[in-house]
Amino acid sequence: MSLCLNHVRRTLFPASTVRHITTCTARSASISLPNNNDGQRNFSAQKAKTKKSKEEPTLSYQARKDAAKQVRRERYEQHQARLARLVTRRDDSPKDVKKNLFRSWWDNELLYHAHLIRSAKKEGKPWRIRVAAMVERLPVVTPDEPQWEEDYMELRAYLDTYGKEFPEETGFMPKDKPEDHIVESDEELLGYARYTFFLTQNSVSISLKTNIAGLPFTPAPRETEHDHSGNVKTLDRCLKTRLYLTIQSDAEGNRSGPRWTLPSVLVKNEEKLLQAAQRAVINAAGEGLVLWCPSNAPMAVNFRVYNKNLPEEFRENYYGEKIFYYRVQWDTGDVDESTCLKNGAKDYAWLTREEIVERIGVERGEHQAKFFHYML
Repeated sequence: MSLCLNHVRRTLFPASTVRHITTCTARSASISLPNNNDGQRNFSAQKAKTKKSKEEPTLSYQARKDAAKQVRRERYEQHQARLARLVTRRDDSPKDVKKNLFRSWWDNELLYHAHLIRSAKKEGKPWRIRVAAMVERLPVVTPDEPQWEEDYMELRAYLDTYGKEFPEETGFMPKDKPEDHIVESDEELLGYARYTFFLTQNSVSISLKTNIAGLPFTPAPRETEHDHSGNVKTLDRCLKTRLYLTIQSDAEGNRSGPRWTLPSVLVKNEEKLLQAAQRAVINAAGEGLVLWCPSNAPMAVNFRVYNKNLPEEFRENYYGEKIFYYRVQWDTGDVDESTCLKNGAKDYAWLTREEIVERIGVERGEHQAKFFHYML
């Protein structure tokens, strides 16, 4: 290949240069570009055309269409298989299991509430407003650590004490500098295993015993005598979890008599929801409780449809009740039992979430038990 400069514009070169560039010969201005094995020039953007052999059969339009369709089908199947692998990869995840259980209940609950609202509108009946106060006592002591967390802390303490062993060929420590970690023998490891077993059996470490012995006071136990006696009318129980004030009352017009529920009242005319929640607590526990409400807005709402077997003076042509729940935190004080019994309650108790769910499940069924399980 020869590169000719005859067509270069003279304005690009000075006059002395143009005088010498008058002719172009293959000898003085030839640039050869090597060819590759396929006969295609290097640095070329156009692919070399390959000649088809005469023996190669040409596919028909329908055959090419079927082949392209098969390729698309295979790609789609590969994509679906990958999506299936991604889904099954998280099947055993505890977070996803709990989330799926909640979503399965929550989606059906929303559909059920929407059905009740449409039914009430179809019959032309209003809803009665009720407010329930969820008085909770926060945990007094830290909860117990799960077994996996105890194992992790034990392993971390062991590594902090004895360090790690590294092979000599890694050169982690210089030869002229002593090692800053301890390399145990088999006897020392066996002794540490026996020591760990001793701590596990006694459920408290020696360092913790030493620290407790040096304190100027005697720490209170994490479990009280009321936990063993079964007294549920005191706040001095279940210090590791939350307690909720519950009363046994028939103020909700139950056909089966008094049942366990949260303190609640019907909203009066021109009364705010938070004021109704405060009135519900005073009616159930008296004025001796010092409480704190985190928000003016309710935290949950539930629907209750009046049964036709209820007395007519109680229903008053209402379709049912909308129950708004307020979360109220206990600060000081205790329940005035005389006031509680005077206002129609048969009994009261400070119960945990598990105990409330168990009692409501027996009295009202699994559906209401799940609602209180997720709300509390």
